[in-house]
Amino acid sequence: MLMLCASCAKGTPTNPILPPGVSPTPLPQPEYVGIGRYQELASMTTRPSFGGIPFVTFVEVREPAEGTLSHQDVAGFVYAYQNSVVVSREGADITHQQAINQGTAKWVAFGSDYINASGAEQVWYFVAPRSITTRGQPLPYPSARVLYASGDLPTPPSDRQLVHQIGYITMDVGGRTSSHSHGGSEVFYVIKGTVALATNDGQRTNISAGQGATIKPGVVMQLHVVGEQPVQILTFFLTPEGAPWQTNLQTLP
Repeated sequence: MLMLCASCAKGTPTNPILPPGVSPTPLPQPEYVGIGRYQELASMTTRPSFGGIPFVTFVEVREPAEGTLSHQDVAGFVYAYQNSVVVSREGADITHQQAINQGTAKWVAFGSDYINASGAEQVWYFVAPRSITTRGQPLPYPSARVLYASGDLPTPPSDRQLVHQIGYITMDVGGRTSSHSHGGSEVFYVIKGTVALATNDGQRTNISAGQGATIKPGVVMQLHVVGEQPVQILTFFLTPEGAPWQTNLQTLP
């Protein structure tokens, strides 16, 4: 006697019918493959604004409600951390204004103004390369602090433009970046959680919220989430034009 089960064609909770190419159990990913997300927030390609050796700072600026602040600093990225930021700049015949919404970033040049017309304090991070001759100098903001300052970076080639890029990395518990290297320098600041940084010189370092790290060109690196808290990282790249931004590898650092 042949017996047919009508429900079999639809599958069961413990044995579902899956689309073609879908495995009932996720295939394990090699350890050099990343599990996380990178979002490019903004980029700018310019000639170096100064010669010699650069370093990078992540500066937290707090602008009170109903205030205006002039940007008397080098050019760089503003990342709106708490509330949106309005940036105004005088042109030849017109005033240009742009809003930097919370969680986004834009390039801001010297001489711009920050306008806070809201009733709440604004908090933003200013991320930029600077000459090492300015290391230790006072910040040109009434209410600011350095969150992280990188070590000295390699001197960029004088005959090429530099690609500045700022991005945001998010990883859940158990996450990791790919094993990779960069054609330029990377400087990052951990906003939330803890990561283990592994590099191909054998170093293994835990970096927690409120701390940062500097990675020089060509160094093979990988980040792993440590502990039971998701990770959020603000990261900055300084890459000579024409050099590869990132090269993913199939070997571990």
